[in-house]
Amino acid sequence: MKRLVAAGLWFYAFWYLGSTIAGLLGLPDLIGPVLGPAAAIIVGVDPRGAIWARDAAAIPAAPAAPVTAATEPGLA
Repeated sequence: MKRLVAAGLWFYAFWYLGSTIAGLLGLPDLIGPVLGPAAAIIVGVDPRGAIWARDAAAIPAAPAAPVTAATEPGLA
């Protein structure tokens, strides 16, 4: 639910930003409709995992190797 709300807010904010930039610089009005969905997709999907925490259950844990004298030289 948080992702959906955040994506919607970023969509609106970047659409507005693009329209403002277009109006100030005299550029085509297409900037807002391009920036808005792009920002919403990046925030909603989060391809790098930088915004939303990854689910710990979805990431398989590597089995722990037993600590022995052969793997830890200070134990011998």
